[in-house]
Order: sequence, then structure tokens, then C-alpha cells
Amino acid sequence: MSCLPYAEGDKPTIDPKCCTRLQNLVATATSKDDKVTTCHCLEDAFQKFPAIQDQYMKAIPNLCNLTVPFPLSKKMKCDK
Repeated sequence: MSCLPYAEGDKPTIDPKCCTRLQNLVATATSKDDKVTTCHCLEDAFQKFPAIQDQYMKAIPNLCNLTVPFPLSKKMKCDK
């Protein structure tokens, strides 16, 4: 939820809590199955928030200085 204000374009800067939570999420997804499951979970969550804008979602890992094993997007390709 801490990423939503930025992802929806409501705030010009990202909440540091968003970065911390994303970092923790990425750190727990170590195996390929974990990564696919995490991706599907995020994909499902993003669909519940129609105001999320892809250009902001895609920018979050870079703003947080993180490498995420899948692109953050409303149309994620989790099985690739």
C-alpha cells in the first residue's frame, strides 16, 4: 500500500517504505517458483487498483535502487 500513491500518480516521490517492502519481497523470492508466485500475486493485486499507471510502476525498482526479477506492470508476463 505504501507504493500506491506514487504508482497512481498522486505523489511525485516514492515513499521509502515502498522500497523497503519491495526489497523484502524480492529477497524472499529466491527460487524460480517463488519468483513466479510472487509475480502472479503482484499481478493480481495490481488489477484491484485500476488507477495504477504503468509508467510509475515500471519506475519503482529503479527509484528504489533494486533489481526485480520481473517487470512491474499491469500486464506482467510472470511465466516467462
